[in-house]
Amino acid sequence: MNTHTNDHDPDTPEAVRDARAGAKAWRAAVLAQRMAVPDHADFYTIAGEVVDTLTAVAGLAEVLAWQVAHYGDNRPVYDDSRVVDPHERLDAAALDLRELGSRLRAVEDVANAFWSRIGHIGVDTSNDPAPTDAHLSAEVAR
Repeated sequence: MNTHTNDHDPDTPEAVRDARAGAKAWRAAVLAQRMAVPDHADFYTIAGEVVDTLTAVAGLAEVLAWQVAHYGDNRPVYDDSRVVDPHERLDAAALDLRELGSRLRAVEDVANAFWSRIGHIGVDTSNDPAPTDAHLSAEVAR
């Protein structure tokens, strides 16, 4: 079992390093947004990144589901409880991952709907004497 937790260890698999970096980046985004002045352009941009991230995580769940389902095919495996058949445990875990992928796809639809709706919002500057950079409309295309 690979239990490396040091991201600087050259033996840490790339997928593990990338997953940790992604989770760390989203935690940092939450903290940064808490301190940010609310801005519809930021809402829109972040929503697009959320959709992209949910798509990626759903894809990862689907890849892992297949890998977990076939993990015991060509290698001897055991269950540490010594009570449950390891192949049954792997099958159940693969089903969990398939369900996770399915639910993430559903949540992705919700995030995409928000992304679409927030893209129609702007700040009415018709009563402002002169527009500033902060009031100019911003649109981000994917």
